[in-house]
Amino acid sequence: MTKPLVLDLTRHLPGPLAARILGELGFPVRRLLPPQGDLVAGVAPAIYAWLNAGKDTETVDLKSPAGKERLLSLVREAQVLLESNRPGVMERLGLGPEVLRAANPRLVYVRIAGHRDPPFHETPGHDLSYLAAAGLLARFEQAWVTVQLADCTGAFWAALAALEGLSRGGGFYEVYLEEAARALAYPPLPFLDGSRVCYAIYPTRDGEVALAALEPHLWERFCRALGREEWRDAGFTPAAAPNPVYQELRSLFASRSALDWETWAQEKVLPLRALRPYTPPSSLLPWKNSP
Repeated sequence: MTKPLVLDLTRHLPGPLAARILGELGFPVRRLLPPQGDLVAGVAPAIYAWLNAGKDTETVDLKSPAGKERLLSLVREAQVLLESNRPGVMERLGLGPEVLRAANPRLVYVRIAGHRDPPFHETPGHDLSYLAAAGLLARFEQAWVTVQLADCTGAFWAALAALEGLSRGGGFYEVYLEEAARALAYPPLPFLDGSRVCYAIYPTRDGEVALAALEPHLWERFCRALGREEWRDAGFTPAAAPNPVYQELRSLFASRSALDWETWAQEKVLPLRALRPYTPPSSLLPWKNSP
């Protein structure tokens, strides 16, 4: 079954990522760029290429009569439109959700915005300011430096909004990036911070391994496999220098390579993996679909 067309009018990170997610799900995506293009193409060409892989792209000037007519013609054949202009911009162009959904009542119009409430609803922002406004910077500490949490979670919420709208036969959805990352802001779970010997990162002869023997039966299995059953009650002791179990584990892991330990753990059915460098995935879909 052919899936309906998605129009991607977004720039930067969250919108193009949402469109890429929909593309991975089998939706054809047509990207409509303004004449000035997308800032990301110049400052981060590799991520730009990754975000927009598989999309058809054309330049459309929505400020011109010809550009407006081009968008309206595409809207009549599409079922999803993603845009990330500040609220009010598309309305001032005469291309807001009411106008576009009048041209195609089945259209799912998804706007990615920063904030829900006045006085910030129409103000610009980016990932850092969204996390600050949501009170999440302290919760996520330095994670914001390497992962754009509001942008990325917002992309998934935008894709979900599009799917929700399709199931309802159309609609207008506004996804707020200030609120998007709150799904990750559950209270911190104890002992998942590398502070316990059963759940920590250890240096090896040539790299590092991550041990995640959190449940008692997995820690006991780990101890038996090492011939150290006397450690069975030490799983939640500190991963710190004064702890003799921790010191012995560090010495033990340092005696072999990371891949040797990973092979050993696979044979023993243990949750231990070697740390690897990141490589972008060819697909974003984390499942296998069997008919």
